[in-house]
Amino acid sequence: MNKEDEIPPLPFIIINNTECTVCKKSFKSSRGLFQHKNIIRKYNEIPARQEKIPSFLINKFKENIVYLIHRRLGKKNTGLQTVSMDCPVDLFKEIFKNYIHYYTKRTGALKCVFRGSTGYQELSNIFDDSNWGVKYYQQNQKTFVQLSSQNQEESPLSKLRLKKAIKNPKYSYGELIVEWKQKKDIDAKKNVHNGGFMYIHFFVSRGLYI
Repeated sequence: MNKEDEIPPLPFIIINNTECTVCKKSFKSSRGLFQHKNIIRKYNEIPARQEKIPSFLINKFKENIVYLIHRRLGKKNTGLQTVSMDCPVDLFKEIFKNYIHYYTKRTGALKCVFRGSTGYQELSNIFDDSNWGVKYYQQNQKTFVQLSSQNQEESPLSKLRLKKAIKNPKYSYGELIVEWKQKKDIDAKKNVHNGGFMYIHFFVSRGLYI
């Protein structure tokens, strides 16, 4: 065989199968990733002692969440937005079970991360509403929750305005973060009152639809 006919060697490809697709944390071995997933699975377990929450109440709460998100999809709104509402932890776990990825033992805080077209579809399934993250206006205009690989038709001017609007590096552009936190109030007589709250952080962009 002539040198010209020789088949060039295939490039050496390293496939990283030890990275968590949600938090992007890398592990030294597949066993480390497996243990990580087991820990995450425990965060999403519903305790056997927990009373069953009626379906109509869960669905009504989902409707309220979508309503609050849509209130932030105004024509003049771009950049980072936050909505919050009171929410018992049991109800939060019921709605976002299988998507809770972070747990803080000291405070009991929980967190979910959604990104890209996959994240949009996951939230569509959770809310039972494919239009949860988009609001349409006259003259073919729309505002929408910006997830990384979704709706790339946004104008360069809107992207520039959005870039200037990003002030908090705690939340990444193209991600939607759902958090549950417990708040505590203590008065002068040491009376303690607790309340659970849900926070949703996301970025809003503007564009056109056909």
